[in-house]
Amino acid sequence: MRTGAPYPAPMNDPRRELTAADLVIRALSQPGDQPAILLGGAVLTVGALRDQVSRISQAYASMGIGVGSPVAVLSSNRPEVVAVGQANQITGARSLALHPYGSLDDHVYVIDDAEIETLVFDPGTYSERAAALLERCPRLSRLLAMGPSDVGQDLLAAAERFSARPLRPPDVDPDAVSGLSYTGGTTGRPKGVMGTYRGATRMTMIQMAEWDIPAAPRFLISTPLSHAGAAFLTPTLLRGGALVVLPGFDPEGFLDAVQRHRVTATMLVPTMIYALLDHPALEKVDLSSLEAVYYGASAISPTRLAEAIGRLERPT
Repeated sequence: MRTGAPYPAPMNDPRRELTAADLVIRALSQPGDQPAILLGGAVLTVGALRDQVSRISQAYASMGIGVGSPVAVLSSNRPEVVAVGQANQITGARSLALHPYGSLDDHVYVIDDAEIETLVFDPGTYSERAAALLERCPRLSRLLAMGPSDVGQDLLAAAERFSARPLRPPDVDPDAVSGLSYTGGTTGRPKGVMGTYRGATRMTMIQMAEWDIPAAPRFLISTPLSHAGAAFLTPTLLRGGALVVLPGFDPEGFLDAVQRHRVTATMLVPTMIYALLDHPALEKVDLSSLEAVYYGASAISPTRLAEAIGRLERPT
């Protein structure tokens, strides 16, 4: 394993290939008072998020977590999970998101298969699970809690010992594995799909170039931030917008958030779209701000897709 502090070859070196971390840094270079995340009535600004990413990255380096270090994250939707995810990119850690609704046996299998050594977790929800994983997973040697915990070290407190400083991308091999995503396991055990640093960079570029993300979007996230939800953070900030984050999905709360925050874009899975179409509140809320709905994770019924386009389409 290769570890080290997150400071690479000079950024102006023409031989150096752009990475997803460069795009994260560019996104976090937006005006500091610009909202980045709206969650539970609180607003996290770009400047506050940037500083937290810097401090967590430095705390990582002090612990020997750097390029290639295998780190897993298990958390509910809270702002700190976004900072941890961005810090993973800035340090070049090989990251893995554990599904928040996965069973203990599922998590044990994935952690062992991915050879995870560090678990960052939400102590308010997953302290008991983290302790069980430490006991059952031989390679897992470090628990970092996003706040005070009797189970692991408080990562946020460790980060506060550092002063924020300019972010620098890691010095990485673009073809090296930057993260793992595990399949659903419908034909057996889940399989780890390897993503590279170059692949992550290209994905963000495709989002920016091809996905028609609205200008200054209010992007509503009700899926786990540790998974696909946070994938929209960088393009949203680059477009001058902010994420509106819900703790989870329920149709009425989702529709209320669209109306209240004048949401312009969102990402859903097909079953969520079906729930919205079947909910009586759909006809009672103002969805005129909504410009784009992205969906994925499974195939969608063509009939229901046509219905969704007809009923959710923004009037012109």
